Amino acid sequence: MKPLHVAGLLALIFVAGFVGGAVVTDIIETRAMRHAVAQAVEHPIQTRTNLEINIDLKLEHRLNLGPGQRNQVHRILKDAREKMHTVREDFQPKLNAISLEARTNIYSVLRPNQQDSFAAFLEDNRQFLAVRELPPQRPTNAAIEQTNSPPQ
Repeated sequence: MKPLHVAGLLALIFVAGFVGGAVVTDIIETRAMRHAVAQAVEHPIQTRTNLEINIDLKLEHRLNLGPGQRNQVHRILKDAREKMHTVREDFQPKLNAISLEARTNIYSVLRPNQQDSFAAFLEDNRQFLAVRELPPQRPTNAAIEQTNSPPQ
């Protein structure tokens, strides 16, 4: 085999390994992210508590807080979280309404088969979406065909 062929073959193997590694890494990261989000959705109180503790500990460590400072910073963060929670409660219904309106408008411009795909997309990605409710169910193509087909 000529040295040029060997070099080309090695380059091809290297590129294939690099691309394969990138694809596998992307798949693993996506699955890990979906799992983390699913766990957060399943256990929201525990997730929120863990995040708060993690932030408090990181601040304490990074800023090298003393005991008195640690307590003051903790109280400040707790107060801020309570205020933010109140603001979220006020605005979440408005954000949900906007999201539902957008979904309904998207449904209205799609063909029936696209509506089915969009419904599947929403179901597959519900943990990433801001709104907690799905838009009203529309009959799918399969359901329409079932109701239109004669009984056997």
